[in-house]
Amino acid sequence: MKEEIQRSIDHMLETTAIRKAYWHMDEKVEDLKFGIQQGDDSVIIGDHVYNMEGPYPLNIGQKTGLIHTCADIVAMGGKPLYAFNAMQVDSIEQAKEVCEEVKKQSIGLGVPIVGGNTQLENDLKPCISFFVVGKLIRKPIPDSGSAVGDKIIMVGHVVEGTTGERVHRVKVKFATMYDLFSQGVKINALKDASRGGWFGNLAEMLVKGQKGIKITAIPYPSPTRYMGTYLLSVPKDEADRVVVTAAKHGCPCVEVGTVMKGMQINVGGETWVSSAKMRKLVRGMPYRHARTG
Repeated sequence: MKEEIQRSIDHMLETTAIRKAYWHMDEKVEDLKFGIQQGDDSVIIGDHVYNMEGPYPLNIGQKTGLIHTCADIVAMGGKPLYAFNAMQVDSIEQAKEVCEEVKKQSIGLGVPIVGGNTQLENDLKPCISFFVVGKLIRKPIPDSGSAVGDKIIMVGHVVEGTTGERVHRVKVKFATMYDLFSQGVKINALKDASRGGWFGNLAEMLVKGQKGIKITAIPYPSPTRYMGTYLLSVPKDEADRVVVTAAKHGCPCVEVGTVMKGMQINVGGETWVSSAKMRKLVRGMPYRHARTG
């Protein structure tokens, strides 16, 4: 477990050099609200939300790539509208097979594929990437906004199984989130528990918000598993509304812990990530609060 925790923490800083290289690009885009400097689940320009994922190996991307790319749009308070994909294949026959699986995702989610690129190049591994355009349906939700006393709640099924099963699971999660949005439930922070697992994404939320947590439940045995669930940070008096809404939609829901001022990660009576380690992570992660005004 400790080795997995360390891998989760190390994952947070893997793209630091890349983000620093592009850091000032944000300043060249008019009306950009979330970009390189935030490193959040999606980019927000004006009232539109953009996300790109991949390249995925073909066998994975053809049944889950569009799903995960759309999930990050919802995580920012948006609704996916349409998508593009680009793939490297070994043959046109292989491309046809992939397109049929991607079409299942597209139709199931109601997010049409409107363009992209297909290429056949020698000595390249088959892979696929997705780009999704969405629109805000509420005020943007950062991954950094947790407040002291907030409850961290995991919402959603682990996204796994056949393409159809994955689409069904994510539609349940999306329906739950859209319902929470329409009710006006206050969500201070939201993160898609994807690469880095639930622990790594939770730690990133805390590092960006310079908070700590007392974890009171382990939502999944592997802390590094790519899950496709959401981590919500909500005020204590909103937690019951999240649970009731999730139950209405038949959506799994687990309270993970409580946000605290002391910048460390405690599990029961043990400290898994010390204050000194958290401060080091804060120093190592380039981050600037979004310009949402």
